[in-house]
Amino acid sequence: MRGFYQKFSEILNDIIKNNYEVELGPPLWEVSACKEFGDLSSMVALRLASKFKKEPLEIATDLKLKLVNYFKDEVEKIEIIKPGFINIFVSKKALLDSLNTLIKEKENFFKNNFKERVLLEFVSANPTGPLSVAHGRQAVVGDVIANILKFYGNIVEKEYYINDYGKQIEVLISTVKERIKEIKGEDFCISQDAYLGEYVKDIAKTYLEKRETTDLENFVIDYILSWIKKDLKALDIEFDNWISQKKLINDGYVEKTISFLNEKGLIYENEGSKWFCSTKFGDDKDRVVIKSDKELTYFACDIAYHKNKLERNYQKLINLWGPDHHGYIKRVKSAIEALGYDKEILKIIIIQLVTLKTKEKMSKRKGKVIFLSDLVQRIGKDATRFYYLLRKNSSHLEFDTQLAQEASFNNALYYIQYANARIESIFKKAKLNGKDIDVTFTKYLDQEEEINYLRILLQFSNCLDKAYYTLEPVFIIEFLKTLATNFHKFYERNKVLCEDKNKTYARLTLLEATRIVLHCALKILGIKPVEKM
Repeated sequence: MRGFYQKFSEILNDIIKNNYEVELGPPLWEVSACKEFGDLSSMVALRLASKFKKEPLEIATDLKLKLVNYFKDEVEKIEIIKPGFINIFVSKKALLDSLNTLIKEKENFFKNNFKERVLLEFVSANPTGPLSVAHGRQAVVGDVIANILKFYGNIVEKEYYINDYGKQIEVLISTVKERIKEIKGEDFCISQDAYLGEYVKDIAKTYLEKRETTDLENFVIDYILSWIKKDLKALDIEFDNWISQKKLINDGYVEKTISFLNEKGLIYENEGSKWFCSTKFGDDKDRVVIKSDKELTYFACDIAYHKNKLERNYQKLINLWGPDHHGYIKRVKSAIEALGYDKEILKIIIIQLVTLKTKEKMSKRKGKVIFLSDLVQRIGKDATRFYYLLRKNSSHLEFDTQLAQEASFNNALYYIQYANARIESIFKKAKLNGKDIDVTFTKYLDQEEEINYLRILLQFSNCLDKAYYTLEPVFIIEFLKTLATNFHKFYERNKVLCEDKNKTYARLTLLEATRIVLHCALKILGIKPVEKM
């Protein structure tokens, strides 16, 4: 149950389907930018006008007449604004009814029940060293997207694709071998493309100390994967599946995939190499899958890996990639179509780069790369997660480590956590907890400032919809900042524990609802609420 926001969306969607026989993608409503435009605004009339070659005002007027028939006391008025916007002014009764339901249902008030099977692949960094600060952004964004999808009822699995085959692994193993020689006092040579840094020496030293008789390559990969898992665990991130590229090759899965495409007439040979006819499916050019020296390309393995995903019967595949993979999207989608699937099953999210803004010296144990573990150790898990989410996925992020550690209102996370701590303190003084809240007192919320604050609080539904449909966690961050600002202003202007018992208990319902929303939002972000500061 998500109150009037969900009801309005469902009703408008049904009206459009029944009368215009089209389905417009959600969201159909936006929170109005200004109070004079009501609580919700929709531009569906303009979208329909472009489809049906009609005047937007004509369509908006028709939609308004049909909307009025569905609403009784939930709406004060519905108005049409040129060139065809529909604005809804929600009634005080609808706001208070939603508040009462929210307090009873708690976070369930905001949930949905979509139940799609979704596979979310992210990070998938080559196992050639511990995770860097750049990997950390993708890790946190991916984990929060998974939380959002789960919150809306989907069955989500998180997957890490281990690129444990190819040139980079060969260079890593060669470097470790040379470091082993160095430790033994033998002649050694570190090439220009070798992996630099103390961590490679640590691997070599550990291998010798344990007197390992196992294959060196397996030892090195396992050692680095244990580092990666530890770094992720420090951010409370765990994966359901770990898929090895090397295993897909050794099991013959890549070879079978290429044979499958060959049988469909989509593989041809030119100058000793084998090519996939990706241009038949919208790619810019055909792509090599087997080189003239019989070596598999990375793309060949990627086709096989996505075939493996598709055969596991997910309804949606989501990949998070770095900006250097932007040009890779068309070719992977072309492969999915060639394999006989709808290419739209795959959603690619490009996560832009991260730079650190810091006055403190951070460890650089691998050339010029700063490790994720150094950042988490410096500022903590919650601050790391929060500050990785401050920008849209497509925007470059400058991570301000000094600000993330500040105990001041300049620090957005501190400001948000302080709101929760204030609420906990008030309930402690009142000697009440959430279970003691009586919703019958909400009728005493009669001041304009109280109702306006409630409007902002209930906008969390709209915020979640935007985060869900765009897969952009930043909308939750922005909402929390707005909520914290308005809560602190409301608290400073309005005494909660006052002589008027009815007013005290009424305002405590607002605070309890705020606490529910704060806890719900922070839980989705993977951040623990602070009760005392």
